[in-house]
Amino acid sequence: MAETQQNPIPDLVSQARERLAQEFRAQAEQLEKVEQSLQELRSRHQQLEAALQQQLDALAKVELPAAPAPVAAQASLEQVLAAVRELITATLPEQVLEVLTDAAEQLGARAAVFDVRGKAAWGSAARGFGAGLTEKIFRGLVVPLSHDNPFRVCYETGGHVDASVELLRKNRNVLDKLRPSPDVPIVLLPIRSAGSVSAIFYADAGGARKELPVDAFKILTEFAGAQLDRLMAFSGGAPAEAVRAEAEAAEAVAEEAALGVQGEAVEVEPVEAAVSGGEVSAVPVLGATIPVREAVPPPPPAGQPAVVPEGVVAPPPAPAVGFDMSQLSETDQKVHRDAKRFAKLLISEIELYNKTKVTEGRKSGDLYKRLKSDIDRSRQTYEKRFGKTVTKQYDYFHEELVRTLAGNEASLLGSEYPGPSV
Repeated sequence: MAETQQNPIPDLVSQARERLAQEFRAQAEQLEKVEQSLQELRSRHQQLEAALQQQLDALAKVELPAAPAPVAAQASLEQVLAAVRELITATLPEQVLEVLTDAAEQLGARAAVFDVRGKAAWGSAARGFGAGLTEKIFRGLVVPLSHDNPFRVCYETGGHVDASVELLRKNRNVLDKLRPSPDVPIVLLPIRSAGSVSAIFYADAGGARKELPVDAFKILTEFAGAQLDRLMAFSGGAPAEAVRAEAEAAEAVAEEAALGVQGEAVEVEPVEAAVSGGEVSAVPVLGATIPVREAVPPPPPAGQPAVVPEGVVAPPPAPAVGFDMSQLSETDQKVHRDAKRFAKLLISEIELYNKTKVTEGRKSGDLYKRLKSDIDRSRQTYEKRFGKTVTKQYDYFHEELVRTLAGNEASLLGSEYPGPSV
């Protein structure tokens, strides 16, 4: 009898259920692990968020220190531009140097300019050194350029020199007069004019140990040299015999002063006093390029005629122009001389840029009509500077207008010319 065939499906179903149960248990274990990981991750996220919030709260309560005040080295562009404008509108060499030292003082430095003459550099303009350094004392300060010292390096290299009190011990007279504080920065810069170093700019940080605005100083010294060249062009620029004599005198005094460079400070008189004869007719020489003295013989005693040497043709008498300054103080006399030089420069500039109009105006006798705008503008400049002092006593602008433009013939100015202000 054939065996009854068994149904395998229940066994297969039972086996499948067992395998599925095992897989479900394994997946449940994995899911449980995943949930635990998620719980841990959420917990760590909450902890991190809380820590960050704490740090942000603490950072919000932090007070930053006050911003430090800007140092002198951070010279504002506005200050430099203002100084450049003043430099390019200066009308006298001495005014250029005064503007330069004034600007340096406003930038937080003590500054001085030494005028190069021959083999020496002479004090010319200074700011910020106090009442103890008078103009007379500073103008008598001489630095020999034939001996080893920072000034000589600046002069010969034509470059920027970082100096110090220790290096300046070779210039005891400079240390004794300028008295820079120990450890403060000191800089020397060349002022180039007429193709050479005509002056040396000195600056130190005073009593504060701070940086100097060297880049600003370099810009200003370059513009100062360019303006000196421009003024020299207006004045003619040809050195006279007296200029050479003055340079020789400067060298002689410098050599004498050199004996005291390593020792005590040397007192000398300004170089102008070393040259005899002649009347000062221009500012002190810068690089020995601008005429300084005119060889004018001394006047004869009162009541006596002038004596003309044999063989010399007597010049025609000069026109009766000028102002008697003999009764004025030395300070007032200097103001009058400055006014006269300023007027000469202004009129020379008009003549330089209007040669054709000047020539035609002289021929037709109407100089003022042809040059009215230039003359009026220059007179305003002149009166702006000397209107409260000199112009109430004498009109040097009118005198120079007649002398230079009209060749000492006032009628050539024409009928429209209003005449002198005094």
